[in-house]
Amino acid sequence: MAGHDGGLAEQLARNGVTEREAEVLAAVSERLRNRAIAERLHISVRTVESHIAALMRKFGVTDRAALGEIGVELRRSAVLDITLPAPLTSLVGRADELAELTVLGGAHRLVTLIGPAGVGKTRLALHVASQQAASAPDGVRLADLAPVGPELVGDTVARALGVVPQPGWPLRDVLRETAGGMRGLLVVDNCEHVIAEAAEIVTDLLTAGSLLRVIATSREPLGVPGEVSYQLHPLPVPDPPAASSADTAGTYDAVRLFVDRAATAAPGFTLTDANAASVAALCQRLDGLPLAIELAASRVRSFDPADLVEHLDQRFELLSAGSRTALPRQQTLRGAIDWSYDLLDDAERALFDRLGVFPADFDYAAVEAVCWADAPGAAAVITLLPALVDKSLVTAVGRDGRRYRLLETIRLYAAERLTASGAEAGTWQRHASHYLAFAEHAAQWLRTMEQRAWLDRLTTEQPNLRAALDRRIVDGDIESAWRWIAALERFWDVSGQRREAQEWIQRALALGRPPATRQVVAGVAAASALLQPTDARAAFDLADKAVDLAVDLDDLTRARAARAVGMGAIWVQAERVLPALNDALALFGEHHPWETALTMQGLAQASRDLSEAIDWGRRSVALFRSVGDQMYAANALFIMAQRAMYAGVADDEVEAWLSESRALAEAAGSEGDETHATVGFGQLEWLRGNHDRATDLMAGCLPTLRRLGDQRCTGRALYVLGERAYERGDLGSAEQHLAASIGAITLAGQSFVLVRALESLAAVLADQGRRRHAAVLLGAAHTARDSASTHMRPVQPPDDDLRRSLVRQLGPAGFDAAHREGECLSPTQALQAISDQRDLPAHGPA
Repeated sequence: MAGHDGGLAEQLARNGVTEREAEVLAAVSERLRNRAIAERLHISVRTVESHIAALMRKFGVTDRAALGEIGVELRRSAVLDITLPAPLTSLVGRADELAELTVLGGAHRLVTLIGPAGVGKTRLALHVASQQAASAPDGVRLADLAPVGPELVGDTVARALGVVPQPGWPLRDVLRETAGGMRGLLVVDNCEHVIAEAAEIVTDLLTAGSLLRVIATSREPLGVPGEVSYQLHPLPVPDPPAASSADTAGTYDAVRLFVDRAATAAPGFTLTDANAASVAALCQRLDGLPLAIELAASRVRSFDPADLVEHLDQRFELLSAGSRTALPRQQTLRGAIDWSYDLLDDAERALFDRLGVFPADFDYAAVEAVCWADAPGAAAVITLLPALVDKSLVTAVGRDGRRYRLLETIRLYAAERLTASGAEAGTWQRHASHYLAFAEHAAQWLRTMEQRAWLDRLTTEQPNLRAALDRRIVDGDIESAWRWIAALERFWDVSGQRREAQEWIQRALALGRPPATRQVVAGVAAASALLQPTDARAAFDLADKAVDLAVDLDDLTRARAARAVGMGAIWVQAERVLPALNDALALFGEHHPWETALTMQGLAQASRDLSEAIDWGRRSVALFRSVGDQMYAANALFIMAQRAMYAGVADDEVEAWLSESRALAEAAGSEGDETHATVGFGQLEWLRGNHDRATDLMAGCLPTLRRLGDQRCTGRALYVLGERAYERGDLGSAEQHLAASIGAITLAGQSFVLVRALESLAAVLADQGRRRHAAVLLGAAHTARDSASTHMRPVQPPDDDLRRSLVRQLGPAGFDAAHREGECLSPTQALQAISDQRDLPAHGPA
């Protein structure tokens, strides 16, 4: 299909694809056979065949392969299609504001909607953004800051822009790089509680380029240069003379909003001359605030407008007590919610209070487990929750209405009520238990063919997962904290959230020494795996901790700890790798195929003999396929290709492994594994002598690698770019790329590329006349080469011509002194040394 407008559902609908056919199309794109599709969807093979025939007809293709490509393309476009939340009610009024904001948005790059809580900032901002979507080629993105604290503002904005934050990366630099070329519109919502952090990030984005536009909402301006603050006022309300008839009162937006929502709550409600004065008075007393008006309108099933005004006399004294009207509008909202809360019965109040534990949206099962598990004799959630929805205290979200949410102000009110009720500790305990069970259940599904769907579910629940983990750590529950890390490891890894994971790991470590339990060992081993791509030494230290804790525990637990050591030692203590992995393999036995497959993947990396390594890789791929883990199968194929290419093999079989890895990654929707395959193709082209093609591939995927935080593959790409620049005689660019390659890969670990990058940079410096610096780098490369496992050393020997040239130019004594200096330095220290010291003049013959 040539192009896609709108979301995935709209694209399928345009082709007349039914919901069941869409499920079949997704399965075909994953390369499932008809029988596997039938088993997944619980239908007959004949029905599958019928659906496939219908899909081919609707999309105008004649073979299954073409249909599968359409499915993959549709899924990819759906990932990139970022849609705004669909409003469930109409926007009443705000015509003037919409017109003004449209003009401001065209003339200014940052417009901030400011105003009191409940005035409708978010709703109006989203409406303006949806109207301007056509003029934003890169789409409209939403970063909702309401559920996050200061430490996650950057991460939230990053994910809205498609950037995956990672530990060890300068997030703000990556954000600037991404925003520099974007021609889109970013809505940054609910900035008031993280105003300083939001202002810094928005400043970075706007100064990175001239094409990105931002609409922000806050209770105060961000204070960013160039910002246009737009004060959003309450809706206009009629004065007493205009309130005497329905014709005049009905022209005011506050009255129109009340009538619209009242007619929804009580079909048949209309504005009449008899009730116009009461409706106008009600809107006046509520200051024209949309949230307060909507809450009042929801009660017309029980009270007519005159009765509502009478209740307001009792509940909203702040609005009629002279100078009290100057109090912050938050107090007005609190009064509106107090009044609504007082109209609930005891069971409704109890449920409402406990809903304050949810930081974002939630589903029905969570309400039952978290809020009502200790009240078996009370009214059922199935009646209470819809009652709260009807009374506008809870909002049903999503097109299918399967999730619920409290508006932020109402959620904070509910949380205060929960604290005052004395039920807070028990509710939080149930919240943590429910979501931990969910995370552990999801972790098992992430190892199967259903991994994509479960990744989506985990992403949806992430605010609740964060809140539960935070609560356990704040309460000092060490064992639960590590159990959480074990449960979320694969999610953090696959979704590119290692940076956030590292923060949770550090907080768990700060709790002190954990008990020696199975759950703790699993968590510590998981933490080691999460740190491997960014900090090999820290990962290895955690693996050793896991082994110490597992000494007296069961075989499965000791196997996981041993595997953590084997994987963590690859770049730190190579001699421990094979013994640890072989121990793990023996302990796993035949009853844990996924665990065994992951261990075999490690052996494919670590085995000294190439044929043995490839055999381990093939066995790993087969086992991952047998359990349905396409992402890890793709990674195992990539590792096989890496091992072959490091040995100088660049044949058709290596190309086939990379092609299969890419196909599996595409089907699974794994951007990281797909990018790895591209890196592999770049390395393959380089080995085959197609250096321009290799450079193009590496340069093309480098921004994605940086965005994903993949330091190891970033180092590989930068190395190729540096080598090509050196070939072309561009010494400045070669130095820049090779130094960046060393910096990226040193912490993550990768001996082959590290050694080659150090030696190549030495050659560049020598050609620049910086001969002593070149000798220092050769010394560092010598140490890195000697400390690497035999199979991880470059096939090519060190450049003897370069060495002889430097000895001749520096003199034997000068060269030996510089070389010995480098031998004692880590790669990072060597880079620092050559940047801090001025090169000494050459001694000896020129």
